[in-house]
Amino acid sequence: MNTKLSKMPLVRLVVTGLLFVWPFLSQAADPLSSWNDGPAKESIINFVSSVTDAQSKDYVDPTDRVAVFDNDGTLWSETPIPFQAAYAFDEIKRRSPDEPQLAADPMVQAVLDGDVGKLLEGKHHDGLMQVLALTHAGMTTEEFDTSVTAWLKTAKHPRFQRAYDTCTYVPMQQLLGYLRANDFKCFIVSGGGADFMRVWSERVYGIPPENVVGSTGQTKYVVRDGEPLLIKTLDHLFVDDREGKPVGIHHFIGRRPIACFGNSDGDQAMMEYTTIGNPLKSFGMIIHHTDADREYAYDADPPSSGKLTTAMDVASERGWTVVDMKTDWRQIFGDESMDSDESSGQKLFGNWLAEDIEGRGVVDRAQSTLTIAADGSVSGSTSVNRYHGMATINQKSIKFGPLATTRRAGPPALMDQEKRFAAALEKTVRFRIAETGLLYFSDVEGNDVLRLSKMND
Repeated sequence: MNTKLSKMPLVRLVVTGLLFVWPFLSQAADPLSSWNDGPAKESIINFVSSVTDAQSKDYVDPTDRVAVFDNDGTLWSETPIPFQAAYAFDEIKRRSPDEPQLAADPMVQAVLDGDVGKLLEGKHHDGLMQVLALTHAGMTTEEFDTSVTAWLKTAKHPRFQRAYDTCTYVPMQQLLGYLRANDFKCFIVSGGGADFMRVWSERVYGIPPENVVGSTGQTKYVVRDGEPLLIKTLDHLFVDDREGKPVGIHHFIGRRPIACFGNSDGDQAMMEYTTIGNPLKSFGMIIHHTDADREYAYDADPPSSGKLTTAMDVASERGWTVVDMKTDWRQIFGDESMDSDESSGQKLFGNWLAEDIEGRGVVDRAQSTLTIAADGSVSGSTSVNRYHGMATINQKSIKFGPLATTRRAGPPALMDQEKRFAAALEKTVRFRIAETGLLYFSDVEGNDVLRLSKMND
């Protein structure tokens, strides 16, 4: 490792297993700032502190710090219908006029009739699974990725009128960052389709596709015009729900989690597998949807998926933390005030390239980049290393932190640029977008510390 890293006067990068953490950000800002102070937030901090303190009797080696997260209703909203179902329904409506054989299927007809109840019948919502298979089958995996990506760029949530991939919960995004900064390996273990989530999981959550465990269908290997392809089929291979979740963890992760986060009875088996009889200190958390004003309120009688009864009944006995969304979360989605202000909001989202850092320019062909998503998540390259985390944005103000980065070393000039880029983010408190389209970050005294230009998305 380049020894200059330990001598940075403004920004000191500290090795923490798989990641560097920029400590100026984690110290300057509460890593769980979107959580209200209370038992839920305290339980998270106490658990992480106990398993990461080498002097604690509950210390867990980083190799065993595995955290698993349900997705629908835990990391992002699942109402009025799961978002993958919304994608499939839009595909049905688009294709059925030209494909009468598709429209003839009873489950497809239920979609066209708006009969969601029929689709949700059965232990694993069998009708919905049939529709997902019908709309996905026959595509190559690359065609499916392209289709989902295109849909996410245009489709909007019917109530919130924002892109589906911005309907992620800021408190859970911060929790992911907090765990990663403490050497946890985070996985999605969801009843949703693995292929669907893998399209966007790394961009949205910082969770790479190989860390996504979900329901899967059979794929078929073919060679077409000399090109090897994988074709999605109608046949189910594995349903990653209820009792299937611990099985999926064993098959695809191969290590028992010590932390589990879910929101429904479908996550109960995974929660039990994580916390009952685990020789290591463990933690379980249930997200209870109680906020009808900012999101939705449901448990025993959800609009579609996410029924919560039996898991809630045993939560206290099992020692699981129950999050009351209305009282425990200060913020749910990315800053809504930005969504209504085109000049200071929507234009900020996207990919940016640093052109100048505190008046000293940048190294030619060495890109320091910043991607800002509508939910406040940020990521990019320092010029040598990749980073990700969250930003707190309010009208014209912006504060970064905590951010975690990979630990590669590079040439001295690039490491110097990385140091200056990180220092500029540390100082940033406000932003403005000039008529030229350039983005400027400034410090508390109003001095520009960073100038960036918009990159092609």
